[in-house]
Amino acid sequence: MKNQLSVKFNNQDYIVEYNQQSGYYELELKAPDVGGIYTANINFTDLFEQEYEDSLAVQIFAKEPVKIETNKVFMWIFDYKDFTVKDIVEISNYDINIDEELNANSSIKVLKKTTAKSRDIVAIKKNNIIVYWGIVDNIQNTDGQNLYEYTLKYITNLFNQKIILENENLIRTTGVEDFIANAITNNFILNTDTFVNLTYLQIIIKTHTKKQTSVSNVENNIFNLHTWMTNCTQLYDVVYSFSIKNKKFVITIEIKEKTKELIDVNAQPISNYTEVFQTDVVSKVTVLYDKVAETENKGKYTLYLLNDRTTTTDMNNANRADGKIETTYTENYEDAQQAALDIMKSNSYNHNITFSYYNRYIPVGTPIAIKTKESLIFNTYISAIKITQSKFYEYTCGNIRINFISKLKKERNK
Repeated sequence: MKNQLSVKFNNQDYIVEYNQQSGYYELELKAPDVGGIYTANINFTDLFEQEYEDSLAVQIFAKEPVKIETNKVFMWIFDYKDFTVKDIVEISNYDINIDEELNANSSIKVLKKTTAKSRDIVAIKKNNIIVYWGIVDNIQNTDGQNLYEYTLKYITNLFNQKIILENENLIRTTGVEDFIANAITNNFILNTDTFVNLTYLQIIIKTHTKKQTSVSNVENNIFNLHTWMTNCTQLYDVVYSFSIKNKKFVITIEIKEKTKELIDVNAQPISNYTEVFQTDVVSKVTVLYDKVAETENKGKYTLYLLNDRTTTTDMNNANRADGKIETTYTENYEDAQQAALDIMKSNSYNHNITFSYYNRYIPVGTPIAIKTKESLIFNTYISAIKITQSKFYEYTCGNIRINFISKLKKERNK
C-alpha cells in the first residue's frame, strides 16, 4: 500500500497527489469567496498504515469589488400614498444633512419639473449607494425658471404626528423597540380610519430592550411620535434603518451592534478637524413624583453622581462628584430612577469632534474609535453627516464616552 495524503479544507475533502519531479505532495485548493484565515486539516498514512495528523492556517485575501464612481447623483421620488415611483431625476446641486438630533433640513436643486408634492418619499443615490432617505417638505420655483429647489426632512419625519398614548407598558414588559413599532402600526398601517393607512409600510423588530421608563413628551395623554423616536436614539441607542423589499418600504428597528471603525486624524485624508470639550456635569437629580402604585403619595427621589461615574442615593457618600443640580418630574415613583439616570447620562456626551473625510461614506450611528491629533483614542459614533458636491463628507461625532469627572478634577487641580 502506498503513502496517502488527504486534506480537509473549507468543508471539502481532497486527495493530494505526489509530484515525482518536484518531490512534493501538491494540491490546488478552491479559495472561499469570503476572505479570512482558514484551517487546513492534514492526514497522512504511511506504508505501514501509521496515521499522522497536522493542521495549517491558510490566509485568504478576498479581492475588493471594483467600485465605479461617478459625479452624478440621482433622486428617486415615491408617492406618499402608495409608494409608486413618480420620477427619477438627476440632482444638479445638493446640500444633504443627516442629523436627527437637530432635525436639519436638506436642500436639493433639480433642472426638471416633476409631479412630486409635500410628504412624498425620496431616496438619493450617490455612486449607486442610497446615502439619504427623506420626505418632501416643500418645493420652490422662482419666476417659472427650470430650477426647482426641494426642501427635505429626514425620513423619520414621516411619523412627525401627535398621537394618543397607548400600550405604554410594552416599554417595560417587551421592549422600547416594540412600543415604537406598535405605535407606528396602530396609527399608520392598521388605523381604524383606513383612508390614512400607508399599506406599503413593513416593520421589522430585531431587538427587544426593556426599559423602566415612560414616554417623556406626553401632554394630556398625547405625544409626538417622531420626537419620542428621536429621544430613544439619543437615550437608548435605538437605530432605524430603511430599505425596499418586495415593493414594501421596510423599517427596521433595533439597538444595533455595529463594527467599530478606526479613524486616525493624523494618518487618514481628514481635514477641518475641530474638537470641543465641555466639563459641565449634573451631579444631583431630584425627581418629584405623585404616585406610588395606585395610591396618591407625593414625594421625591434623589440620585447622586460619584467620582467613578456610578450613582448612589446616599447623600453622605464620601465620593460624591461636584456639579450642577437638576430637578425634574415624573408621575409615577417607579419611573423616578430612570428619569434621574436619563439626565445624568448626558454627562458623558459633551465632548464633540467634527471633521471632513475625503471620499469616504460612513453611515450615521456607526461606532468609531478616533485617534486625535494628540494621539488620544476616544470611543464615539457618527451622529451627523453633511454631503455636498465636494468629495469630502463632513462628519459630526456625538458625545464621546470618557470619564468627565477625572477631567474635571484635573482641571481644578491646575
